[in-house]
Amino acid sequence: MSYTRKYKERIAVPYSGSVSYRYPASKEGGSANVSYTGTAYEDVNIKIEVDTLVFDKSVDNCNTNVNILTGAVVATEAAQIASIDKNSKKVAKTIVDGFFGYIRSEISQQISELTQGIDSQLMHLRELSKAVADKKRQMEGDFTRISSRYIKTFDELNSELSNRIYELDKPAFVFKKELDNQSIRSSQNDLVNTVAIFGKEGGELQSKVSVSIAKKRALDTLNQAKLFLWQQKKLNKTVQQSMMNESIASSQYAPVCFIETRADKNQISKDFHAPDFVSELSKDLRKNELIEQFSDSRNSWGEIPKEHTENLKNYFNAEINKSISANDQHSLRVRDMIQKIAKLGSIQTLSI
Repeated sequence: MSYTRKYKERIAVPYSGSVSYRYPASKEGGSANVSYTGTAYEDVNIKIEVDTLVFDKSVDNCNTNVNILTGAVVATEAAQIASIDKNSKKVAKTIVDGFFGYIRSEISQQISELTQGIDSQLMHLRELSKAVADKKRQMEGDFTRISSRYIKTFDELNSELSNRIYELDKPAFVFKKELDNQSIRSSQNDLVNTVAIFGKEGGELQSKVSVSIAKKRALDTLNQAKLFLWQQKKLNKTVQQSMMNESIASSQYAPVCFIETRADKNQISKDFHAPDFVSELSKDLRKNELIEQFSDSRNSWGEIPKEHTENLKNYFNAEINKSISANDQHSLRVRDMIQKIAKLGSIQTLSI
């Protein structure tokens, strides 16, 4: 779009110079120079007309070409996306069909192989079942023939032994027979009172035995209570003898762990661990004070004694076995690696 701009400015132009002149001789005459300076001002008006018609036409043509190019790019992109989608679906369908076809053929082949194996095994099992049935029939026939051979012999032996035992113990058998004949008695028989007396005496004996067992259990209970009270009294007496009737200030000790880790030559990290029951040591201020005390260069550090190392090793192994109780290969490897990494002998303690 064409436009016009007008600019107006006043320009200041300084000037200077000298003029020589002569004057007539009044007496002698002569010449002289006169200097002059000053500033002249001139108003300047400038009018600029800019014709942008050609540029505007070129911009319109460029815009039209850009729009055409944009449409072509969009159409090309849509066609490309459609082509990619179609080709991807075709490739995916081909891959899926090929995969499932391959799996189907593999499964069919395995089924045919397993079917042939099963058929052969069934034929073998049928032959074995026939052989077992034949063997069973043969064994049954052998058993029947052998048992029939020996049953008669054992029956004769049983009869002979029965006769010999009867002849040897004939008086006892006769006595038993007489007793059986006298087992059913009438109510008028004199032996009825004997049965009543026997029942009374048996009941009294049973009651006495029950009372004796109850007394024995009560006596055992009283003895156990007596032993418990005596041991409790002895313990209280021992505690009273061990206690002092005075208040004395004393020091109490708790196990703590100070860890100093060196990542590189310039970076050293320090940490402090204490048991949960010592709540005072879990505060940040107290923890920082203890870390500074442990870091003091005047402290004397030394290795743990051998007997303490063995106790620590036993406790450490017990804790590992408690936390890793599974018996799979991964858990066993983890436990073995922890035991290899742990160098309990290199732990140092602060000498007090």
